[in-house]
Amino acid sequence: MAIFHYTVKIVGRSKGKSIISASAYLNGDVMKNEEIGRISYYTSKREVVYTSLMMCENAPQEWLNVPAENIRRFQKSVRYKRADNKEVVLEKFKLTFQKQCLWNEVLKIEKSSDAQLGRSFEFSLPKEWNRQEQIEYTTDYIQKNFIDKGMCADWSIHDKGDGNPHVHLLVTMRPFNPDHSWGNKEVKDWEFVRDTDGNIVVDESHSDWWQDKKNPDRHGIRIPVLDENGNQKVGARNRKQWKRVLTDATGWNNPKNCELWRSEWAKVCNDHLSVEQQIDHRSYARQGKLEIPTIHEGADARKIDEKFQSGQVQTASWKVEENQIIKRQNALLDKIQTSFGKVSSALTQWKERLRDIRRKPGSHSHDGDNDKPDRGTAESYGRDDTGITGTTGSFCFFRSRTRV
Repeated sequence: MAIFHYTVKIVGRSKGKSIISASAYLNGDVMKNEEIGRISYYTSKREVVYTSLMMCENAPQEWLNVPAENIRRFQKSVRYKRADNKEVVLEKFKLTFQKQCLWNEVLKIEKSSDAQLGRSFEFSLPKEWNRQEQIEYTTDYIQKNFIDKGMCADWSIHDKGDGNPHVHLLVTMRPFNPDHSWGNKEVKDWEFVRDTDGNIVVDESHSDWWQDKKNPDRHGIRIPVLDENGNQKVGARNRKQWKRVLTDATGWNNPKNCELWRSEWAKVCNDHLSVEQQIDHRSYARQGKLEIPTIHEGADARKIDEKFQSGQVQTASWKVEENQIIKRQNALLDKIQTSFGKVSSALTQWKERLRDIRRKPGSHSHDGDNDKPDRGTAESYGRDDTGITGTTGSFCFFRSRTRV
C-alpha cells in the first residue's frame, strides 16, 4: 500500500551544513567544494538508481559545459577503466560535474555566515509505480512546482529494493535575472498597515496613502518613523521617514508553500493510483483519526537496530523502539474503536426498535384515535368479569379539588 512521506529542510551555513556534501550524497558520487577545497565522497552508495539536473529558463547555459580537459582526466582514472559500461559512467561524470558547478556558483554568491544555500526535499514514491513511471511523474511534478517558478533542481531516486523508493531533491533559493545573473532574495519595501489577516489595508483617502506610479499594484498606508515625542522623523533633506521592511522577492519562502508542495505531490500520486491506494498529505489529527503517527526512522536508525538484533551493540535505536511502542498503542486503539463501534451499532438498533414500538397501532398515535383512556398506568388492558373494558378488578379513584 502506498504511504505518504514528505519533508522539507533548509541547507544553510548557520547549522554547519554543506550544499556540496548534500549534493554528493544525493548523487552517490564525489564532489569538490571549491570554496574550502574539501572533497565529499559518496561513491559507495549503490541505491542511486536515477539522477537528473533541471535548469530554469534564466540560468546560465555555460554552467552545463564540461571542459575537455576534465573529461580526459576522468578517462584516465581507475573508476573509468574498471567500469563495465564506460559510456554510462562518462555521462554520469558529466552530470555530476554540472551539478558541482551549479552549487559552487551558489557558494560564490552566498557570502554571509548564516546564508541559506538550498532547499532540501525528501519524499516517498509509491512502490506500485514502475521505474519509468516514477521518473516521468516526478519530472512533471518538479517542472511544474519548481522549474517553472525559476528554480534549478538537482534530484535523484534512491531505491535499495526494500520497498521504500524515494526522491532526494535540492533546489536553489535565489532567483535569476533575465540577463542570467543572480537576482535578489529579498527587496526593501515600505511597511504598510495590515489587517488582522495580514492583508494590506486599502484606503486611498488616508493621509499616509502611497501608490507606486510605475507599478500601481504596489500601494498601501505607510507607517511613519516616530521620535521619542511621537513626532514623525525627517531626514537630512527634510524628507519624512517611513518604516521599511525586507520582503521575499520571490514568494518561495512563504510558509504556505510547504502545504502546497505536499498537496500537489499527493494529487500527482492519487491521479496515478487506484481508489484503494489513495494517500492523504494531511496529518492524522486533520483527518480526524485517533491513530498516533509514527516517527521517521531513517537509514542510520535501521542500521543500529540491525546491529542490536545481531548482538553487535548493546543498545537499540530509540527511534525504532518508539515506533514499536506507537504501533502497539495503535493496535490497542483499534480494538477499542472496534468495541465502541459494536456498542454504537447495538444502541442504534435499540433506538430503531423503540421507534417501531412507539409507531405501532394501539399505543399512542399522532391524532389520538388509538390512544388508551388511562395511558400511563401499570395495569393491563382487557375485560374483567364485570364486562367493563379497561379494568382488571381494580378501580381508579380521582379526587377533585374545589377552590374556595
